[in-house]
Amino acid sequence: MGTFSDVEVGESFSSPVRELTEDDVASLIRIGGYTHPLFTDPAFAAATRFGRTPMPGEGILHVMGGLAEQTGRFDDSVIALIGFEDVRFRAPAFAGDTLRLEIEVLGKEPKGDRGVLIMAWRCLDARDQVVCEARARMLFRI
Repeated sequence: MGTFSDVEVGESFSSPVRELTEDDVASLIRIGGYTHPLFTDPAFAAATRFGRTPMPGEGILHVMGGLAEQTGRFDDSVIALIGFEDVRFRAPAFAGDTLRLEIEVLGKEPKGDRGVLIMAWRCLDARDQVVCEARARMLFRI
């Protein structure tokens, strides 16, 4: 586990892997309230270039957050994820895909008794294809 002070700029680490299930995709579509036929009509999705229903991009961000926690690099001094910048969805993800998160610490901004950690998050599938990348900002107690 690590506190704000323990994490160094330039440090990189990876999460465990996680396989997306049919239930993961269906649950995030339902919870998100998606209505586009790409997400609600299997025949429509089958006729697209994807050939099946993808995980919505926002669902990938949700999974990335969980994978970040599973790295074991952060402790209970984390207050919150406070933002994403430069989010890019590079490839679709589907049920059956195995994802992992690579994190690189880009910067640290101490602010009194708190600090912001700026990180590059890259979500990759089992073929090492980038599914999503974003800059994440997390708030810590110092």
